[in-house]
Amino acid sequence: MRNANCPICSCGTEPVLQLRFGKKLQLPTELELRHCGRDNCLFMARGHQSDYDQYYAMVANDSCHQEVSGGIPRSPISKLQKDHLVAALAGFFATPRKVLDFGCGGASLLLELAASFPSSAFCGFDPGPAAQNGADNAKRMGLPNLSIADLSECTKRGPYDLVIASHVIEHVLDLDLIHLLHGLVADNGLLYVEVPDSLHYETQPRLEFLYYFDRLHVNHFTPQSLARLVGGYHFGYVTHFEYAFPYRDGGEYPALGMLFRKGGATVEIVSPSILDGANRYLQQEKERARPVAAMLDTFEGVLVWGAGDNFYRSAENGGPLSNLRNIVVLDRRPHEVMIGDRKHQTLEPESGIRNHPWPVVVTVSEGRKEISSQVADIDPGRRVIYI
Repeated sequence: MRNANCPICSCGTEPVLQLRFGKKLQLPTELELRHCGRDNCLFMARGHQSDYDQYYAMVANDSCHQEVSGGIPRSPISKLQKDHLVAALAGFFATPRKVLDFGCGGASLLLELAASFPSSAFCGFDPGPAAQNGADNAKRMGLPNLSIADLSECTKRGPYDLVIASHVIEHVLDLDLIHLLHGLVADNGLLYVEVPDSLHYETQPRLEFLYYFDRLHVNHFTPQSLARLVGGYHFGYVTHFEYAFPYRDGGEYPALGMLFRKGGATVEIVSPSILDGANRYLQQEKERARPVAAMLDTFEGVLVWGAGDNFYRSAENGGPLSNLRNIVVLDRRPHEVMIGDRKHQTLEPESGIRNHPWPVVVTVSEGRKEISSQVADIDPGRRVIYI
């Protein structure tokens, strides 16, 4: 189980933020964001890796590519990602290569790479159901150099000239996963790690309150902390870059890409303070939420559509739903919702909207247009507010 010690250096750390969420499988409901000054990172101090393994094995957690691409197999996110990675690799693909994408999701990046470099062999592994989408798209696009396999088969096919772990490490409690990746990389081969760029949360705010701090993103890295983590497993730093890709809310999402060589020399990197950046982001989010909370407080009450993680974030820490007098939670799945020490029974959306004249506040991240249409079908004149 995660504790209050840094997952990189095992040193003591300081608390930054407390978060509470509703029940979702066996994921933790109370979390603490903590800071390690030595490694310049943030992390969530609760949870069991086995519970997260169960969650990711059941949930297709790779929907952003489909939303941004409009449902076509080729994702503009992955095209941009591929361009940046290939530039960092320089002439790597001048000769045929073996490449593994560990945690490939729907294999969007592999589709781009396989199409661009037909003489190289690409393999993808993911524990979740999205991997089947990747296999289907590879077949549909006629890419014989791309296959999706389970971990056992991927291991048999190794070692690989390049192993990719794109938006994986930020979700992992047990960072000894790097040891497994080390065994999959050929001698003098390369490891590419991409994570959210935590030093740019404040410059790329999302629609949702405190979006970047949740119970799925359990690690927040700087180049300094990621180089220390991966360097501890005998990978030498090669290069890193920052970029931003289009996101489903119409903005851009900040990403950090880092390239390492197996057996390469250790390089110490110094990055700006992640704690300073996080504090600016927290303050910015509270200031952004204040006028929204004041506006919502002018109504007798509000109907909140959805009781997911964004809802719980918004209800505390100065969020837009903090301290409201009357909240009715709309959810098709009947259950009890706790907001602090207050208990609420959810209402089916049509019943709630017909029985309460209040505005509908949508906290759901995905499918917002569809929710607006459903509200309009029930009451065409009802006001809808997104937070």
